[in-house]
Amino acid sequence: MTNRPTTVAAAVLTGLAVAAVPTAAQAATACATTASASVNEELTELFGTYGDTAGRWTGADSAYSVPLPDGSTAWLYSDTFMGEVNDDLSRPLDSPFLHNSIIVDDGGDLTTVTGGTEAAPESLVKVPGGDETQNWYWFGDGTVEGDTLQVMLLEFVKTGTGVFDFAFAGNAVASFDTADMSLTAITDLPESDVNWGSAIYEDGGYTYVFGVEDNQAQKYAHLARVPSGDLTTAPWEYYADGTWSTDPTGSSRILEGVSNEFSVSMFQGKFTLVTGDATQPLSADIVMYRADDLAGPYTGKTVLYSTPETGGNVFTYNAKAHPQLGDRDTLLVTYNVNSFEGDDLYADAHLYRPRYIDVDLVIPGRRR
Repeated sequence: MTNRPTTVAAAVLTGLAVAAVPTAAQAATACATTASASVNEELTELFGTYGDTAGRWTGADSAYSVPLPDGSTAWLYSDTFMGEVNDDLSRPLDSPFLHNSIIVDDGGDLTTVTGGTEAAPESLVKVPGGDETQNWYWFGDGTVEGDTLQVMLLEFVKTGTGVFDFAFAGNAVASFDTADMSLTAITDLPESDVNWGSAIYEDGGYTYVFGVEDNQAQKYAHLARVPSGDLTTAPWEYYADGTWSTDPTGSSRILEGVSNEFSVSMFQGKFTLVTGDATQPLSADIVMYRADDLAGPYTGKTVLYSTPETGGNVFTYNAKAHPQLGDRDTLLVTYNVNSFEGDDLYADAHLYRPRYIDVDLVIPGRRR
């Protein structure tokens, strides 16, 4: 299958960690915060059963979640396998492979949204005039403006014949009608070396968009903002050394060691950033940083979990929290699982699927 190497390459580019076996409670940093994690059985069973039996979505990576106006949740995925799962839980070698898709979760009733037709699904969003063997979009985070779901797009282009021969090409925004998830517009953003859309946070009349400066071995978080409701219509401002600039090439680094996808939320009185630990190559650790200001400084690095799936070619990446799915003491965290050997993704359909964990936190002196 010609698209198989892209799935592995996507994970290497957009992700981080290879795993180690977790203990029941992870060691805390000097700030004495403690974390304990357990598998979220409800979501694991929901998506596992759907992937095995629905004959549609069988696995994907990314896994952002966005609450929709009707109370349902849009799960945003990048590289996605479609089709059936065999009785032995393998994936057919001719399984359709897409670069992006959405699942709408309406109280446990799951519906997959793609382009094309049910018999011949295609990526939900394609580069206009492009060829998906040569250029494609992966999804970033999303937000809702009125009756429109806005999803960040990251364009990549093939640069050669090798598995890892592709490069970041630009940022855009996809607009969807929340009534039926139909694509209504693709809006290009100004040229920038930053991959915008790693996380979105709404606050104080602004939509704040985090991005990553991806230098492969080193990854740095950046921050931009735009008035709420105007993601595609108003000029963006970029955080640059304590001020806001209109120069899309002038944003400054606010934290080193983030993965290409992460989350930022207000949790127990502070801004909380959850990410795979990119300060070390192929780290197994999912970590948390905290700050009093959205732009940082983010400190108090705390290990939340160490992923258990590693072994041989298997690795994990792009952890993020979903605060609307947790509670005042618990963060629902997802991460992705993949393999450097493409055949593994077909031999075991369960391998290439997000994982769901509940992280319970005890933070001394926390504010609620």
